[in-house]
Amino acid sequence: MNEKLDLSNELEMRDIFDLSPRNKHLFSLLSFIFVVLLTVALYLIPDYYFLERITSDVVFRILKIYQYDVRFDGYYIDTEEGKGFFAAIINFLTGLDAHNAQTPAIKSPSLDRRFAIVRACTGMQAGALLMALIMVTPARLRNKIKGTFWVLVALIIGNFLRIALDIGMSLTLMENFGLNGDTSWTWSHEVIGKPIGFFGTIFFALIIERQGVPILNTISLWIDSFLDLTNRITTSIANKIKKK
Repeated sequence: MNEKLDLSNELEMRDIFDLSPRNKHLFSLLSFIFVVLLTVALYLIPDYYFLERITSDVVFRILKIYQYDVRFDGYYIDTEEGKGFFAAIINFLTGLDAHNAQTPAIKSPSLDRRFAIVRACTGMQAGALLMALIMVTPARLRNKIKGTFWVLVALIIGNFLRIALDIGMSLTLMENFGLNGDTSWTWSHEVIGKPIGFFGTIFFALIIERQGVPILNTISLWIDSFLDLTNRITTSIANKIKKK
């Protein structure tokens, strides 16, 4: 099975790797720009309130199972701080919904700590990037659909567990070790949560690869083109220095 999948991936990417250097670099540049723009569009434009709500409900139930003192506590206005251009654009896009950028919140009354499940908590940052990579990578349409479906299922379930772990660990650090809210959240979300998210993204990429969509080959092509460009620039600079 693995040999067939590897052969399929190799055949689908062969034409790209056999391109002339100029065309390879052109494909790398255009595909990279496409992935960046599509990732931003997929993350900012759709209304993910339904996913925020589902995430909040599931995380709440997980915390209750482990007997954390939590309850729902109204809504939080999810807006970008600052008055810059990008903040204005993000607030405009996220405000194009039927709930005025409000997102559900979970609170621990005993510790007076409130957690809001905002758009960034849905896992769709990584989801948008992976979907964009799937779209740009040469593969059969059936494989792309399968890859998108399974990675989204794994991502959403994994994200439920990650958010529950972040909140549960933060509350535990506050209650048992006397840390304040900001410090406990830094430890649970940044120090522990970020590495989990990083290795989770690698795991999701492998799921996509297993469905016959070789996104790692596309990334390898970007790296190869970048190294070629860097080598040309450094060689050109070195030659100019020698001539002087």
